[in-house]
Amino acid sequence: MTSLFHYLRDSLHVTPVDGDKLEVTVTLPSDHFLHFLRILESLTGFAQILNRHARHQRIKADEELQRQKQDAEHQLARYNKRLVKLFDHYTAQGLDRNTAIKQIGADLRAERHPWSSPDLVRVGLASAGRSGTPGRPRRQP
Repeated sequence: MTSLFHYLRDSLHVTPVDGDKLEVTVTLPSDHFLHFLRILESLTGFAQILNRHARHQRIKADEELQRQKQDAEHQLARYNKRLVKLFDHYTAQGLDRNTAIKQIGADLRAERHPWSSPDLVRVGLASAGRSGTPGRPRRQP
């Protein structure tokens, strides 16, 4: 297939100017000048549409990321609140801290909860204000 713009390729001259800049010279027949300008205008409009679309996609991605972050914070708060409630329930029944943590882990495992490990339960309780040192609440940052 032959290019319809073979005269552009033949009349195009590129000259390096400063480091990363180029000087482009195109020699056109006078009756093609308006067509060439229309091509440049359409490419400019196309580039503007692409920029708007990219900006819109970036805004949507930022909004989605913010929503996911808020959802994650909400889920963590619900998890910590649940840990505290279960911990208070089991310690009110007379269980010591380690036994209560193991029981909470077993309850969460029965539900196939992804954070059912006793280590995660222990860290969750500490971050929710139920530290392992009796009488001295954990200092919050």
